[in-house]
Amino acid sequence: MGGCCFSKPLENVQPPQQPQNQLGGSKNDEVKNDGFINWPFTEFFLSDLTTATKNFSSDEIISENAEESSNVVYKGRLSENLGFVAVKRFKNTPWPDHEDFGEEAQEVGELKHKRLVKLLGYCCDEEERLLVAEFMPNDTLAKRLFHQKNMEWSMRLRVAYHIAEALEYCSSAGFAKYDNLSASTVLFDKDDDACLSCFGLVREIIDYDRRTTGSVNTGNVTYRFGTILVNLLTGVEIPPSHAPEMINGKDITDLMDPNLMGKFSKEEATVILNVASDCLQCTDRKSLITEELVATLEALQTKTQVPSFDMPEITKQQEEASSSSQQQ
Repeated sequence: MGGCCFSKPLENVQPPQQPQNQLGGSKNDEVKNDGFINWPFTEFFLSDLTTATKNFSSDEIISENAEESSNVVYKGRLSENLGFVAVKRFKNTPWPDHEDFGEEAQEVGELKHKRLVKLLGYCCDEEERLLVAEFMPNDTLAKRLFHQKNMEWSMRLRVAYHIAEALEYCSSAGFAKYDNLSASTVLFDKDDDACLSCFGLVREIIDYDRRTTGSVNTGNVTYRFGTILVNLLTGVEIPPSHAPEMINGKDITDLMDPNLMGKFSKEEATVILNVASDCLQCTDRKSLITEELVATLEALQTKTQVPSFDMPEITKQQEEASSSSQQQ
């Protein structure tokens, strides 16, 4: 080991007790998951993380397209007394100095919001650089939207609102940058609420990836959020650069995901489309995910019932053909 990891061995660690307020709840209601609510930001031993991930077994890989990425995320368990964690391991070392890496990670670790996955700590040992975060048990937006294809309209509205909340909080805290914001970095917690992965907030990662690959993300955080909104409307996975042409000049009924079977509000979908269009036109490096934008998306959450819009003719024809086939 390189001698730079100072955490205590985790074999007998007990989960930190949550202070209770007079109402019996957690003192910090902004933090989403209870298991690590008061966990102090920690510098881990590499041996602990190796054990937690079963020696970084390929069976524990939870990141999508890991073979194409500059880093891999593993599912791990610190001990029998603690919950699961997500461990991000870099294939290359962007930080020659472990102190720089620790400082970047600790800044992100100080962020606390119910829509942001909590960064629990990090490890640097010789050439190894790892980040440790809470484990989100209910898949990514990419998996649900592009592969399972069963996300209802009300859930899509919730996702848009929750991620806007997270981005507005991060921007107000001085974290306007985010590495590779996409449907794959939107995770679902134990309550099935959408949360933003904390890994992309470690700013040095962004600079490193751009420096080595020579590719810069299309637009900024605002643009990328607009791309996610297009994903939610269409149910289609597209390169960020294709998002504007995906929606330009399109009627909302033609644009909508056919898997919704017409069960969406045209009025609400138009609001999402307008927000997406504004985001995709953003050329300023400053994030436009403001309190006003969050309030616009929050207003869509107040309706208890989602009215069904008339199904497009092509969808009706598909249903009729399917019914006829089953009868035969």
